[in-house]
Amino acid sequence: MLQLRRGRVDLASRVNLTRYLLRDLWAVSAKLLDQLRNALRSWEDKGEGRRGAGNVRGDAATRPPIVDIEPKGQAVVRLGDSLRIMCTMGSPLQICRVEIHGESSMILRPNQSSDDGIEYYGEGTNKGQCGVHIFKVKEQHNGIFRCALTPEDRRVESNASVNIVVAKPPNNPELHTSLGHYGRYEYQKGQKLEISCSASGGRPAANVSLYLDDEPLGNDERPIIYEDPSMNEVSMAVQNASRSLDWTDNSKTLRCIANHIALDKPKESKMQLQVYYPPQPQPVIEHFGYVIGQKGTVNVTVYANPRPRFLWRVNGEKIEEGRPDESNRLETSTAVELGNGAWLVVLTIDSVQKSDTQKEYILEAHNKEGAYEYRIVLSTSPEPAGVDLDAGSIIGIVVGALVLILIVFLVIFARATGRWCFAARRRGDEEAAGGISAGSEAHITPADDEEEDEEDPRIIDEKIPQGGQENPIHASTEYVNGRTNDFKDTKKDEKTDTPV
Repeated sequence: MLQLRRGRVDLASRVNLTRYLLRDLWAVSAKLLDQLRNALRSWEDKGEGRRGAGNVRGDAATRPPIVDIEPKGQAVVRLGDSLRIMCTMGSPLQICRVEIHGESSMILRPNQSSDDGIEYYGEGTNKGQCGVHIFKVKEQHNGIFRCALTPEDRRVESNASVNIVVAKPPNNPELHTSLGHYGRYEYQKGQKLEISCSASGGRPAANVSLYLDDEPLGNDERPIIYEDPSMNEVSMAVQNASRSLDWTDNSKTLRCIANHIALDKPKESKMQLQVYYPPQPQPVIEHFGYVIGQKGTVNVTVYANPRPRFLWRVNGEKIEEGRPDESNRLETSTAVELGNGAWLVVLTIDSVQKSDTQKEYILEAHNKEGAYEYRIVLSTSPEPAGVDLDAGSIIGIVVGALVLILIVFLVIFARATGRWCFAARRRGDEEAAGGISAGSEAHITPADDEEEDEEDPRIIDEKIPQGGQENPIHASTEYVNGRTNDFKDTKKDEKTDTPV
């Protein structure tokens, strides 16, 4: 039994040892395989790099030169006009070939026959130029133009293209608006108006714009262009705008204008707006120059749409329009339409009296949009003369004010710094200040009689500055170097008062 057990233990140990050896062998084999795989990958990368470098050199050697074309992108031309397109290359050409939409492919050379209305254009193929001149553009030429250039030292063509657009005029523009409060074209003050101006059928799309009379609308929004991707017949340009209507917009005209290269003059669609609004407020209306005993008229212009009804109140007495008052001295007229919502109402006074200028005049106006009362004041005084300045007068006043301010500034500056005409005064002030300081420290004695009777030459210099003009500050000699006339008078009295 013991030997059997030992045999089992040895067998188990051998199995475990074999397992450990196989595991280590597998790990080493996997590591070797990874190293081998990395080595193969590195070798392949190096081979690809060598082949890629060879391909780059080969591509550089076989790549065709670049062709420059003018015009670029798109060439818009009217039907029947001429068109020139130039393709250039930096080396002499062996072949200059062009493809025009609707025409067969053709090889162009200088001095060829141009019976078909197409000829070579340029300074010569030896200078790398391959241009085409189409005498009269046809409808069939609308499409892609392509030029193919072959240089003398190669057999491969280089291409460039441009889109020829044969202009076609748009249809008449269409003007659309949002529905009004009272109808299609009848709106209310403050209502928001939505407007759309469109023009279809143009090639290329038309340039559309909106105006209210002469005021541009919708400049903050760019027109929307709808085009057929195939560049065929269908295209549409749309300009949208919005506006909050005011009473001043009444009777104005909306204008939708389409401009296009194929048009000799713009096409236009328009409509007139009707804006309804109440009678508009005004300040107190003053009338002057009435003469006692003579006929007088009171004119009032009211802005309202639709036409309002009018009623006068003179010191509380009501007078319907077109009727006289109870005394038959006052008579009103029927409102006269002046256009664009303006109405003229007239009150006639048979013979103006002093009391007429003291009455209260009120004109009531009301329509379905609202009402307002206008107050009128009459006076026998002449109308005050107003000051009406044009732009030139205003500019002159401003310039004059600026010049005056500059002069004042220069005077203050010269006075503060002692320049120009203030230079002599500044020197006199400085010398006077120095003299006062010295004189205040001097001791005056009676022995100075003879010196006091003689004028100091320095005093003369101070009195007459440079330029010969007397200095007003030192024009008097009452105080010079600390001496006064009172002191001189005392000295003189002492000399004359002697004993007999």
